[in-house]
Amino acid sequence: MTIMMTTAETHRHHGGASSAVWMAGLFLGIAVTVLGVLLVAHPFAATRTLAILIGIGLVLSGIMDMVATARAGEETASFFGVLLVIGGIVVLAWPGVTLWTVALIVGICLLVAGVARIAMAGYARGHGRSWGWGVFIGLLAMGIGILALVWPAATVFILAVLFGIELIVHGIGQIALALTVRRESRA
Repeated sequence: MTIMMTTAETHRHHGGASSAVWMAGLFLGIAVTVLGVLLVAHPFAATRTLAILIGIGLVLSGIMDMVATARAGEETASFFGVLLVIGGIVVLAWPGVTLWTVALIVGICLLVAGVARIAMAGYARGHGRSWGWGVFIGLLAMGIGILALVWPAATVFILAVLFGIELIVHGIGQIALALTVRRESRA
């Protein structure tokens, strides 16, 4: 998210963003938000369905991070987006695994991605850019990741609701940022 703020600032200084940039961000934000709502609304879905929704959520979240870091010129930071995508693919490849395994994969991915988001927020702050939202999302992801790791026997309900909330927050932030990029590209 912090990287997307950097992207908005970069486009403002370099003459605006193409419609594809903000539209891609808007689409990804809506998709992640809808997925989060589905997880929160249907926390008692079968474990296989939950694993598929979580896998898709990890992949979309990772893609958002990779697009944001590439647009901001921070290609090395896209590693964490790649990690989320890999975690999502692993979950999608084995949707019938136990909840413990899904919790472990999600926990590790969210913990590492949260640390990366906080680090990128620190980088943004050091360069005079917006950083608060990045810290918030990073702390939220880390908290949910730690919870999944220390309590892997958590019920489907808890995992679905917490990960769904993280996706909703991340998705809404992405939507707001896409609209900001759009507004600033027209200015």
